[in-house]
Amino acid sequence: MAWATSNRASRLPKDWERRKAAVKRRDHGRCQASKHNPRCDGQGTEVDHIHRGDDHRIDNLQLLNHYCHQDKTNAENKAERQAWAAMKHRPIEKHPGTISQ
Repeated sequence: MAWATSNRASRLPKDWERRKAAVKRRDHGRCQASKHNPRCDGQGTEVDHIHRGDDHRIDNLQLLNHYCHQDKTNAENKAERQAWAAMKHRPIEKHPGTISQ
């Protein structure tokens, strides 16, 4: 989701800048992606929520390179779209009280 159309910034805690600085220190300014994008130079430039949502605890934050962050977000969005699509195609279950002959 693009920041321009997101309300995410308004949901960040008041001490977000302090938390970002703590994550940058902890991760030594290096990208923490498990799989790096070929354009990643190893420098962490963005703070990412490891698990989606509004859990802003330091242990749920990591430093990622812009391209790695973009890849992670795209993968999460794809998985979410696939999960929603799978739910649409779920077979209709018969009511448990239905009497069959």
